[in-house]
Amino acid sequence: MRDRIQAVLRRLAQAPELEARWLHTLSLMEFIGARKISRTVADRHPSLAVLEHLTDETRHAFAFKRLSAEVAGGEITTFLCPEAAGRYFQALDHELAAWATSYTGTADVYLHYLLTTTAIERRAMVLYPLYKAASRNPSVREELGRVVTEEQNHRRSIEDACVAKLSAVGASLDDALALEERLFGAFISELEPVVERELAALPVLLASSESAAHAATTSASAK
Repeated sequence: MRDRIQAVLRRLAQAPELEARWLHTLSLMEFIGARKISRTVADRHPSLAVLEHLTDETRHAFAFKRLSAEVAGGEITTFLCPEAAGRYFQALDHELAAWATSYTGTADVYLHYLLTTTAIERRAMVLYPLYKAASRNPSVREELGRVVTEEQNHRRSIEDACVAKLSAVGASLDDALALEERLFGAFISELEPVVERELAALPVLLASSESAAHAATTSASAK
């Protein structure tokens, strides 16, 4: 899985047009995470830890959206595989909740939050460093470094609390992480062909633009 992630990130980082859309997709994913927190464990005034986590996720959504605009030369409205990204998040949330409930017997909103957060933070600790290495944009690399640091700041305490609650009901975090691996693999499987297709189309688009510019120049000269 790591090699596949690394390969697709290196490919999309070759083209600013694609990288901008990828950054916009990361912003969307961070926003989905922030929205989920606000609707569950932060639906009322939350603890300091939860509020800090919500703040971080919101800032990351903003930072990636700002970077997408910087790379694209203006704010964009397009993404890379937004439906697949949404499905990954929704499936992860629902399947982890169902898995946890099979052990606890009843829905535990806080455990579901800890579990989903732990799985996503583990994924981020793989994805973001790989993306930082793949990107050619200094601003992107700098921001990814900050994001990783912020994720690490709250990841350990959340994961420890998650493991403690799972252990109390005889469940293993490894099973939950395997579930996340499968779902993220499905997302990557949708992303890979889209990136290749978009990259293949870029020279055609460039050639079309150059032809149009040449035609306009020729027409103007004729007049």
